[in-house]
Amino acid sequence: MCAILFFLYVITYRVVFRTFSGDALYYAINALFIADIFLNFVTRVKIGHNRYDTPRDIRSRYLSGWFAIDCLAAFPFELILGSVFAEIPSDGAAFAVYVVFQSLTLIKLLKVGRIFQELQEAIDILPALKRLIQFGYGLAAALHIIVMGWILIGASESARAPFDQYLRGLYWAVTTVSTIGYGDYGPNHDSNAQIAYTIIVELFGVGMFSYVIANVSSLVTNLDVARSNYQRRLEEVNSYMHTQKIPSDMQARVRDYYSYLWERQRGVDSSNVLKDIPQGLSQEILLFLNRDVLSRVSIFKDADEIFLRESVRLMKPQVFQPEEFIIREGEFADCMYFLASGEVRVLVGEKEVARLGPGSPFGETALIDNSLRNASIISDAYSTGYRLEKDDFNELRAKYPDFDRRVEAIARARRN
Repeated sequence: MCAILFFLYVITYRVVFRTFSGDALYYAINALFIADIFLNFVTRVKIGHNRYDTPRDIRSRYLSGWFAIDCLAAFPFELILGSVFAEIPSDGAAFAVYVVFQSLTLIKLLKVGRIFQELQEAIDILPALKRLIQFGYGLAAALHIIVMGWILIGASESARAPFDQYLRGLYWAVTTVSTIGYGDYGPNHDSNAQIAYTIIVELFGVGMFSYVIANVSSLVTNLDVARSNYQRRLEEVNSYMHTQKIPSDMQARVRDYYSYLWERQRGVDSSNVLKDIPQGLSQEILLFLNRDVLSRVSIFKDADEIFLRESVRLMKPQVFQPEEFIIREGEFADCMYFLASGEVRVLVGEKEVARLGPGSPFGETALIDNSLRNASIISDAYSTGYRLEKDDFNELRAKYPDFDRRVEAIARARRN
């Protein structure tokens, strides 16, 4: 993409100012375009959900697609033009022919959109950031082409050096496209061509300005979609708490909870993301995310893959706040928990009898005995874990005898 933009600047600048020469720079970029052709015959491509992996598919797709355009862009027209014209024509039809043939190399610009699309597929880049870069790239190319057209129709100060003409032409293009138009540079009022060209550029500028107003602010806002959604959600929660006159200490705890979620998960709810993904793929993702936790939980150690896949599908992620009662002594048992991070205290009455760390299961004894909770569990600080509902717990016990035996062994040890 950089080579294409650079070629656009160099070729058009040299041709318009009649300073073109087939030097090392020209042939180096041509060589890059030729190398691109060969690489396209061996590069795997993914467009949307379609993958082109085999050599036959890659060749077939390329030959029926961009091969002709790439060949045209890489062809050294300077060799032919050099044999036809001893020097660059000064004006008239011969110069127009010369410009057209040299400009054929710039057909590579048509490929930029596809390159942006493949970049989105190949690297981790936010769609909003991609659109912003694409807009900047297009604007840079458009402004240069406008300047070259301005010089070609004779609107520049021809007595000045080429770079001076270009710089003043760029100044006119920017002020015109941005709808500022100071009027210090403008078309010759006696030249219909210059007036018509200015009208076209002004219309382009109005469209460009409208696009900027309509899109760039939202593009910048959406560069961090997660943060935007998090702030919007926090505003809704704050508004609700204010309307309902929630006590200030509770409001602070709610805000702390959302702050913790942002620090740990960047405000993204994994359950909402995974619910739209096919079950098999979502199970693989959950297993990848939770394998470290499962490896620390005694009842999951050495368990087979099928059991682990079903277990992670049934477990619901939880976040526990400091001093939160996860389980209260004497309440009905409807689930069990697995602690992923942090530490919890086990209380019988007012007495602390144990502390549990990451990987510890708790709450299973009351489920097995079908009884009330015999202890309270309180989170020390912010902790994370997983909740397994009673029906899902009983289903796993019924389907997997090894799991049932391990749970029974842990429950017996805790009763003693």
